[in-house]
Amino acid sequence: MKRRFEQLVDQHGSRLYQLARLMLGRDDEAEDVAQETLVKLWRNVDSLHAGQELSWLITCTRNACLDILRGRTRTRGLLRLVASEHKALGPADDRGPGDEFDSDERARELRAALAEIPEPGRSLLILRDIQELDVATVAATLELSENQVKVYTFRARRQLRHRLEEESDAQVA
Repeated sequence: MKRRFEQLVDQHGSRLYQLARLMLGRDDEAEDVAQETLVKLWRNVDSLHAGQELSWLITCTRNACLDILRGRTRTRGLLRLVASEHKALGPADDRGPGDEFDSDERARELRAALAEIPEPGRSLLILRDIQELDVATVAATLELSENQVKVYTFRARRQLRHRLEEESDAQVA
């Protein structure tokens, strides 16, 4: 049990933190969610089926994030990203998909626009485009068909593109 737990943490721990941070925008909350998910993993590691661990971990992380987001006041918005531009998502040697998303000037605009995308679109963009998960894994995680993942992701990308264009037009004016 301990070996499997450690192996899963090594494989997916940074991804869980990144997902929580992208959804919540706050390092402290992301750390709490990641830790909460790892505690759940410890308790359930023996009951997880091989090959489904990542979907289970992402589902736990996403659900914990959504619980926090529901508790935030509407005046703060559902997702306010307040991370500094130069702070990495995790330790330097533990970088994974999506880290470059947090590193440049354009990323602030992307994070702000992403914050305005309603669920499940926001989660789809994070999981597909930032976390770089395949359609099948995302479908299993969000309990959607693969076709729904493709269609909803297309729509969310269109919404994101529209919001970025609005922001760009507002800066020019």
